[in-house]
Amino acid sequence: MSGQLKKDTLVFREVLFQGIAASAPAGAAVATLTGSAAFALGSLPLATVVAFVLVLMNAIVINRISEHVAGAGGYYEYSKQGFGIAVGSFVGWTYIIYQVFALAFIGLSIAVFVPALLSSVFNLNVPGWLWFPLLILTEGFGFLISYLGIKGSLRWATVMGTLEILVVVVIGLVIVLSHPSINTASVFTPQYAQGGISGVALGVLFAYTAFAGYGGATPLGEETKEAKRTVGRAVIFTSVILGLFFIFAAYAFTVGWGPSNMGSYANALVPGITLTLQDLGPVAAIVITVFYINSILTDAVVFTNSASRVIFSMGRDKVLPSRLSAVHDVHKTPHISAIVTVIAATAVAAISVPLLGGGGFNAFLFTGVVSTLGTLLVHMIVNAALPVIRRKRNLPMGILNIALAVITIAALMYVFYGTFISISTPVIVAAYLFAAWSIVGIIYILARRSRTIEVVQAPAV
Repeated sequence: MSGQLKKDTLVFREVLFQGIAASAPAGAAVATLTGSAAFALGSLPLATVVAFVLVLMNAIVINRISEHVAGAGGYYEYSKQGFGIAVGSFVGWTYIIYQVFALAFIGLSIAVFVPALLSSVFNLNVPGWLWFPLLILTEGFGFLISYLGIKGSLRWATVMGTLEILVVVVIGLVIVLSHPSINTASVFTPQYAQGGISGVALGVLFAYTAFAGYGGATPLGEETKEAKRTVGRAVIFTSVILGLFFIFAAYAFTVGWGPSNMGSYANALVPGITLTLQDLGPVAAIVITVFYINSILTDAVVFTNSASRVIFSMGRDKVLPSRLSAVHDVHKTPHISAIVTVIAATAVAAISVPLLGGGGFNAFLFTGVVSTLGTLLVHMIVNAALPVIRRKRNLPMGILNIALAVITIAALMYVFYGTFISISTPVIVAAYLFAAWSIVGIIYILARRSRTIEVVQAPAV
């Protein structure tokens, strides 16, 4: 029996930080941008600027769709309203693998990186089995805070997200202001990139992934006041705040490390923390490490929020078993779908670590690639729905809307292609698994289609 989420409980600030926290700003700033630095090198800030422009264009598309559609299904709901229940179900199916593997990736970001960080940066000896309890604690923390209520979980995200951004900004300011001679605008040109423009282009691929989660507010449509206005605005503001933050962090860490030395930055484990230790000392390094961990833990909370609501919505529409649409009597959260999501993510991470070897780093790459492929495919289909949704509502499709859809889809296809630039066992396994999941999803949707609700409108908001 379907339950009811608590309506009109969230305001703009809380919805905003669902998206900001979903990008794990501190974690991405001190670690994730190394993927971009491997190609852009000292032109990392330029690659981050270009990635921000692409993200902002996607955010504008989401904003325009959310003016017409709001619900707990998020992207599933958007594509369903645009292309019908079959395509919507496929998007929801793809969103599930994206979210489950993203949660596994989040868990491994602590389980694998924290022991390695303690060993390599702080010279502490840690037992080899520590990754497993850290994984359980990370995923369990995300579930618990999410389960206890959406309002409380987003208060947590608001406070912690604000603090982690402030800590990174302060450290970045100390780096650039204490050594005025290192400041240069040349990092916003292609001159340092591997191969010039081509290196920047490849850097953009990986800088884009740092923004992953910027649309995390979309599944909060049923619980948000004035959702058709608030959710879209939150996605826009999320993109702008993250863009400015990542551009500043990329600049500060690039000039601090040295634009000509960024090859070693890309090979460092968590270079932002290493640089902080070198320039500001062990106390500052410990502080930023704590907020790196906090960033990942908060990420686990908000991803559990979003995944559970999309699965809840699909269960309510009978695309998935209706038991998944249950809502907790007291906390008004989709607890069954949250439990299933977290168990699946924990299992994926726990199995892939010993299976792929490499001390957990192969599992980290594997889960990251699968989640990236999932989010890119979801966004491509959702963006294509914008002009269709407008047409269905007897509104002009508009040249600008069509252009936004085409340009953003082309950019996402480029990022999708770029995922396979570095071919390795984890990438190959990820590609095969993603393809298999997609095929199984199509078969499942066709087999279950007669049971689904063919014409489903999101509850009034």
